[in-house]
Order: sequence, then structure tokens, then C-alpha cells
Amino acid sequence: MAKRIGVVSVLLLVGIAFAAASRPAVPRPAAAENVPVGYQILEAGNGSFIVFYPPQFAKMARETGALLEESSGGIARELGLESIDGVKVIIASDIRAFERLHGGEIPEWGIAFADVENRVLGINVDLVERDPSRFSIVVRHELSHLLLAQRVGGASMPTWFVEGLAMMQAGEWTLSDEWRFMTTAGRRDLPYLEELRGPFSRSADRAALSYGMSYFAVRKLLADRPGSLMTLTAFIRDTGDFESGFESTFGQTVYDFAGRLYVDIDRRYKTAGAILNAAPYWTGAAFLFVAVYLVKRARNRRKLERWEEEEARERRFWY
Repeated sequence: MAKRIGVVSVLLLVGIAFAAASRPAVPRPAAAENVPVGYQILEAGNGSFIVFYPPQFAKMARETGALLEESSGGIARELGLESIDGVKVIIASDIRAFERLHGGEIPEWGIAFADVENRVLGINVDLVERDPSRFSIVVRHELSHLLLAQRVGGASMPTWFVEGLAMMQAGEWTLSDEWRFMTTAGRRDLPYLEELRGPFSRSADRAALSYGMSYFAVRKLLADRPGSLMTLTAFIRDTGDFESGFESTFGQTVYDFAGRLYVDIDRRYKTAGAILNAAPYWTGAAFLFVAVYLVKRARNRRKLERWEEEEARERRFWY
């Protein structure tokens, strides 16, 4: 009898385990460090990405997971990264929760951030809802930061390279970005790459110039040598030094490259930007000129009509 009960118990446990394994995965309450209580979890990319989210943002969590799974392969291949270590993605419920995640380290206009040391990608729901068209670009941008850091083994790199590469891999440079860079360049001095090794300015205009210079630098480096990114990141990983990896890959120092880049960008954008910034004044002057002309023309017309009336009266008097 005891033997029969033991067999039944084993079969029952096997049945329960089988049923649990065959059930589809469902979101569950999150229980991870630095993740607010009550958040749920969604896995994506074969477990490479764990998305933590408030229950009311389940749709955004699914879209985020799908985007990460879709984008990560291409970005990793460009970098030469063979496998992706787990990344924790946190969709903050509001701006305060988002600020607690990054500890005030990013500007108020930041939609997302990447903590490469802890492999965390944070998303600001408030700003995403205001500008949903930028959501996919921002996620790919931050994903580039995380995968680049994995590829080079955490080696230190200048901000201009990290940001410029992320902009390229996210496909985010548009005509509006080009226009803003050009008009801003006409009003301000362009930054040198050496100035862009650390954090960018919190000023929106100055940050726009910094991101623009970073984008142009990386685009110039990789435009004619697309495979050089994989070579460069391999050198950085093996030596732990960006400068030497750069020189080994491109046959020039960062200093020499930065000088030529500055001259090129200054020649292409500085004069054009100055002209564009002067355009409103030209327009105002032209408007004033036209207005004065029309007033004078109206006065002359009235004067001419008065003369004609006086001549008509004189003719009636004499004849």
C-alpha cells in the first residue's frame, strides 16, 4: 500500500511539473535590485533583455522587447560582438521614478539612459509619450552604448566616439538635425573633439553642437571603411586603450584627425550658419524697405491726384 502511494505521489509531481512547463510565460512581479516594487518582468531576445515595467505600460514593454530583439543582432554584428550579456531594461512609471533611476545624471530633456557598468537601460515614459516617434531611435541609441561597452570589455572611450557611433547605429541624424547644427554653428564656436572626451554640456544648443561634431567624426571615420569598426573595437578590447587602437586602425593619431575634422566642419557649416542666422535681419530689412516704398508710393499717388485736381480747377477758371 505504501509503495502504491509513493508511486502515485511521484506521478502527481511529474504531472504538475509538466503542466507548469507547458504553460506560456506570463509577466510576473519584479524583484530585482533598484527596480520599484510592483513592476513586472518580460523577457526578450532569448533572455538577453529583461524588461521591468509598471502594469499599465504592458504594451510599451512588449514593443520595447520586440525592438530590442529586432535591433540587437545588427548592432552587435557591426561591432563584432558574438554574444550579448544580459541587459536590464527599466520603464519608469513617471519622471520622478526616472530621476531616481539615473540619480540626476542626465539632463531633463533626456528620454533614456544607459548605465554600461551595471548593464541597465532606463526609459522615461513621460517624454516618450510626448514624442513617440523618437522612441525606437532612442532605444537603439542606448542599446549601442551597452553593446559597445560589452564589445570593448569596459575599456574607456571618449564621449564623442561613443555618442557619434550610437547616432549612426540608431539612424537618427535627419535634415532637421542638419539644419539645427548649421544654424547653431553660425552663432557659437564649434567644439574640438578634445573638449568632447567627457560629459556633454546640459545646454541644449551646446549639446546639439557636441552631438553634431561627434556624429560627423564617426561618419567620416567609417564612411569609406565600414569594416574598420570591428577592427577598432577589437584593438580597444585587446589593448584597453582607445588612442592606440585608433592609430592602429586608421593610421593616424586622434589629434591629427580632430584637426582636419574641425577645419572641414568649420568651412562647411560655419559660414552657412552665419548667413542663415543673418537671414531674419535681412528679411526684416527687406520688409522695412518694401514698407517704406509702399508708403512713399501712396504719398506720391495722393500728391499726384492733388496736383491733377488743382490743374483741373485752374483750367475751369481760365476757360
